[in-house]
Amino acid sequence: MTAESVYRQIARELAAEADQHAAERHPQLGRCAAELGLVYLKFDAHPPATDHGVRAWNAAEAARESLQYGTAVGCGSDTARALLHLALDALAREHAAH
Repeated sequence: MTAESVYRQIARELAAEADQHAAERHPQLGRCAAELGLVYLKFDAHPPATDHGVRAWNAAEAARESLQYGTAVGCGSDTARALLHLALDALAREHAAH
């Protein structure tokens, strides 16, 4: 049995957090936690490999910090930045492979 990656562990924590926010009727925070969890699953599938990957990681960590302070706005914008940099990281990896 292999150990679970840190990305999956974070995604599981965010899933639990999303469920908790939903139960407490904080839909914006719940959505943010869920969307951020999906970002970490993308990291698990394709670990960051370029400068954009590093930027994606930094943005995702900033989003997690915003969630800790209960700030959905900061979390949402940082999650969007993480997704954009992840996409650019994937394009850079694809370009390097050709």
